[in-house]
Amino acid sequence: MQNNECIRICDHFSEYQENTLSSEIKAGVDNHLSLCGACNELFRELSQVLENLHNLPTIHTRSDFTSTLMERIDAMNQESFWQKIYSSSYTRVAGYAIAAGLVVALGLNLWMDPIVPLNPKGRQNYATEQKSQIPGAVTIAEGLDSTRGLQDDSLRAQQETIHSATQSLQLVNGTE
Repeated sequence: MQNNECIRICDHFSEYQENTLSSEIKAGVDNHLSLCGACNELFRELSQVLENLHNLPTIHTRSDFTSTLMERIDAMNQESFWQKIYSSSYTRVAGYAIAAGLVVALGLNLWMDPIVPLNPKGRQNYATEQKSQIPGAVTIAEGLDSTRGLQDDSLRAQQETIHSATQSLQLVNGTE
């Protein structure tokens, strides 16, 4: 094909071959084919292919061939519920957003409360009961921050008073 006129004429080849063009357009195609050797050769090759297709033997099938074929095609095209969800672009975007959120949450958690091995004494972060070093006093509970290895607070009972780092509580017997 050499120019836009060739492209326009080639668009009419099928209708020209089937003789379904208006007489005006058919005359234009005839005129162009007589002047343009490239389009004439292309039309001749197209005509040969169509003739070969029409000369193929007829294949006989069962009467339900088309319906059976269409059922099989429909079955192949049907996706399961989970396949539809997985193939949805919204689902993938939501999945990526959730994964990113979990990564950020985990990062913030580790940044704010880092995982530290047990303190050198091997104690964990919970209250313990032990004897006080003050004579006559018993430590009731002691809070230990295992991340820093420091004692945060403790409760000591000494006679009728319970002491902590910031407060004291006087125990009173209601029968006296």
